[in-house]
Amino acid sequence: MASPGDMQDNILRLLPATNEDLAFARELTRVNMRDYYLRYGFVWQPEAFDAEWPKRESYRVERAGTVIGFLGLTIEGSYLYVRDVQLIEAYRGAGVGRWIMTCVAEMASNRGCASVRLKVFKSNPAAQLYLRLGYLKVREEPALFWMERAVDQ
Repeated sequence: MASPGDMQDNILRLLPATNEDLAFARELTRVNMRDYYLRYGFVWQPEAFDAEWPKRESYRVERAGTVIGFLGLTIEGSYLYVRDVQLIEAYRGAGVGRWIMTCVAEMASNRGCASVRLKVFKSNPAAQLYLRLGYLKVREEPALFWMERAVDQ
């Protein structure tokens, strides 16, 4: 998948992830979430991540043929649930997250979903991106915002 506005010369693509991508996805998630887990008292459980992998629809995020992140989704009733958006640090803040979320909205629409839902750590800068993209805070926990955006928005 390479739609919503390929980023000029740096073509972005979402490609189906395979079991060979599991180790990369697990380690990227561990590294990216380490500070949040420490801050909020969560415990990283790699075996839980691995157990969820086959239950999710996962994609490699590639830029010009280089894997720079991954996306994990599930369909939960009438909504598309974003389980993971993980990017290598060097690629954050360059519009890749916005591009991914545009693709997610398109996927949700194509599948007839009413909304897209996600959870994000309160201190994660991505929370601000989601707000700019029209996601609303629909629930709050001590560490997390639950957010949702209608597909027809």
